[in-house]
Amino acid sequence: MRLFAERGYRGTSVGEIERAAGLAPRSGALYQHFDGKEDVLEKAIERHLEAIDDLGSALEMLPLGDLRAELTLLARWNLASLDRRAPLTRFVYREGDQLPAKLREKLYDRLVERPYSQIVSWLRDRVEEAGAKQPDLHALALIMVEPMSSYRSLEQLFGRVPGGLDDERFIETWVDVCLAYARRIGLD
Repeated sequence: MRLFAERGYRGTSVGEIERAAGLAPRSGALYQHFDGKEDVLEKAIERHLEAIDDLGSALEMLPLGDLRAELTLLARWNLASLDRRAPLTRFVYREGDQLPAKLREKLYDRLVERPYSQIVSWLRDRVEEAGAKQPDLHALALIMVEPMSSYRSLEQLFGRVPGGLDDERFIETWVDVCLAYARRIGLD
């Protein structure tokens, strides 16, 4: 996945894949394990997707009885997830518009739809338990999650973020903003 992210699908040769896997380059050894370069890409994508399909595990730890603690846990989990999927994300940004529609749909489902649905469900449960004012949960989930993505993207792309912000400062401020909104709708 790292090679595809760095060089793109067309720019990554079978020999380079073999070399990166510890096989003799251009020996045909790759074909003993895969049908070809496209098969390697599909398996690499699936491997990355399986590694990030763990939001449900994080949400199973909730509720903790403390919204600040829950938000902090979710923020830490999301930043770690963004780190784990960085090569896949770079590849999708680079070549997503050239991928077959079926693969793009699969990536959208696993990278966007599923996790957002899980966050919406968690928010819905919290709002209903508290008898709070019902916000647009899909918009709220997007507003909560995307700043983290942007923060991590800046860090990965430039090696830094404005103000020398680190994860702890980012998470603390993000949690404070979420709590302020939660108070506004009567959630906390």
